[in-house]
Amino acid sequence: MQQPSCAYACARISALENGLLDRRAVKRMADGSLEDAMRVLLDARYGNLPDATASDCERMIENVRAEAAREIRAISPKPELTDLFLLETDVHNLKLLIKARLLEQAEVPLLLGGLYEPEQLKAAVAEQEYGLLPVALADALDALEERLRVEAEPQRVSIALDCAYLSYALETARRNHDAFAAAYFTALCDFDNVITLLRLRAMGAAREELHEALLPEGGVRHEALLQAFELSDEALLRALSASPARDAIAAGLADMQRTGSIGALERAREDYLLSLVRPYRHDIASVQRLVGYLLARDREARAVRMIVTVKRNGLDDAVMQERLCELYG
Repeated sequence: MQQPSCAYACARISALENGLLDRRAVKRMADGSLEDAMRVLLDARYGNLPDATASDCERMIENVRAEAAREIRAISPKPELTDLFLLETDVHNLKLLIKARLLEQAEVPLLLGGLYEPEQLKAAVAEQEYGLLPVALADALDALEERLRVEAEPQRVSIALDCAYLSYALETARRNHDAFAAAYFTALCDFDNVITLLRLRAMGAAREELHEALLPEGGVRHEALLQAFELSDEALLRALSASPARDAIAAGLADMQRTGSIGALERAREDYLLSLVRPYRHDIASVQRLVGYLLARDREARAVRMIVTVKRNGLDDAVMQERLCELYG
């Protein structure tokens, strides 16, 4: 079947973007009560659950995520790019399923909105047969399962899958000469490697532990991070000079020092990644606009989940305000 054109796909996305929650709606949710937040969602027909209560929030979010994924898969003129962003959800689910099997947990909450249905992934993990996945990921999972048969190490599952996924994403982006995707996943690796370094340093971990936990190299070489690990924050900033995201990471580090929370750096990561796709927001013929819509729905889901969770549990609104990221619109 012939792939849809970029122009058709962008026109469809333009219509879908009208259904996104804008900044004003999210602010009303954040500033009001739990009932106010739910009223915003119901008025927007979020998740197509007209009689939903706060206890239905997760189902509402997953309905929206699943519909966004279906739309993108149906209209993408370049699935080799858009699939990379959908695959992140599948990797998340695979991590949960493999850990649950190792720990003998009966059920785990899985996300919708990936390339594969949760039932497909459940069967793959139960049978330890990963042929439905891209070859690079299937090979990495086969190697992981071989290692787990020797020694069950649930803590290794996330690192192994994240490394496999990001290596595959970077290689695919570069093979397709896609500058946007290459920049996105390069920045993601750099941010996450710095976050890992800071967490392990705070725990008093050894250099070897950082070496084992690092994701693929983005703009910053592993050796530069390993050297900075045992030195000062100034050394870390020097190591970041090779990263295209260096200014955003440095600003996040400054906010982290000011607030005392690594959440500030995580927010800087999410805001920077969204900034990479925002220039395509009004393009009429670029596949990056489809990715922008996916990221917008993802950020929206995180905001809705956080606001409702904080208000349902009577938590401090300051926690929510610190972690709310920029929206796409």
